Formats: sequence, C-alpha cells, structure tokens
Amino acid sequence: MSSGPVGLDVREYAYGHFSQVISSAGFWEISARKNWLVTKVQFYTGANQGQLALDPNPAIIVAPNGCLVLEPNGAFRSKIEALGIDALLIVEFWFQAQEGQFVQSIPIDVVVPP
Repeated sequence: MSSGPVGLDVREYAYGHFSQVISSAGFWEISARKNWLVTKVQFYTGANQGQLALDPNPAIIVAPNGCLVLEPNGAFRSKIEALGIDALLIVEFWFQAQEGQFVQSIPIDVVVPP
C-alpha cells in the first residue's frame, strides 16, 4: 500500500484501489470525476507495448513485458489513459469519506474505446 498524501486527516479519508486489464485496442479512460487523490499508479504490459498517460501529460511508452510505477502521492486527481492489450493497470488512491461511516469506495468511470 502506498502512503497517504501529506497533511490528510485520516479520520476524513479512506483508502481505495482499482485494477483493470486492458482487453481491447485504443486508449481506455479511467477517472473518478476528480474525487480521488491518486497516490500510486502501476502499469504492467504483457507481450505487447503499452502507453500510460496522466491527463494532461503526454503518454509514456512502456516496452513489452515492462512496467511503470508512478507515485504522485495524492497530487493527481484527473483521468488516467491506458493503452496496451493485456496490460494491467492498478491505481491506489485516497478519497473523502465521512468520519464513522463505512464507505467501500467511490465510483470509478471506465470508458472503453469503440
């Protein structure tokens, strides 16, 4: 598990994670409508080359059988774009929750290319 963003009151935030295998061609868009504080992004390619972009930055190319780990430590809230058939994307994040309430996670939007 990655560390939480500096200065967070842990009574008001909860940890979540999301994982997705990219199973078709084209850029997949993953976001939480800016409701997440992304602390770690892991991207593992299989036999194919992949690309990963944290909006609005340009995509980073990852070689076949490679991996990329980014740790924005809560500074990133926007969408993530991933491309690469059979690549695995794992996102760890914190999100705001009410103290004393059990919240499993927040909605994650996944837009699959046509």
